[in-house]
Amino acid sequence: MSKKLLAGILLGGAATYAAWKKMAPAKKEALKESVDEKINKVADYVTDYTLDALDIVDDLMSDSNLNDKVSGAADAVNNVKGKVKDSANKVVNHMTNDDFDKQTADIREELAKNKEADEDNNDIIIDATSDQKPASTENDEADQDDAKTADK
Repeated sequence: MSKKLLAGILLGGAATYAAWKKMAPAKKEALKESVDEKINKVADYVTDYTLDALDIVDDLMSDSNLNDKVSGAADAVNNVKGKVKDSANKVVNHMTNDDFDKQTADIREELAKNKEADEDNNDIIIDATSDQKPASTENDEADQDDAKTADK
């Protein structure tokens, strides 16, 4: 495919060059002016379109105060960035300056004390009678219904 494309470009270019050489000087000038005119029209159109687009963007920026919002967002990002740096510094400080061996020894000591205290009190006592009223059974409900009908 690329070989055919290249061959087409070369043949087209050669044909254009040959046609250009055989063309009369007046036609060459007319063709040049026509191409220059079309290029200028396209450039003017692109310039007008770009200026219109910039005007629209300027109107939107002034109407919505986008600059304030963008700067507010930048301030928020900087605040979050500062908080993250502070947290990272705290973690690094904790990891580098704290004595973990001493803390581990303290925790082991506490666990040993609690284990000794637990060995003395191996009994498990569950006393829920004072917190709840007795659960009624189906027989109790039937007896209550019978008592109500008898009273009437």
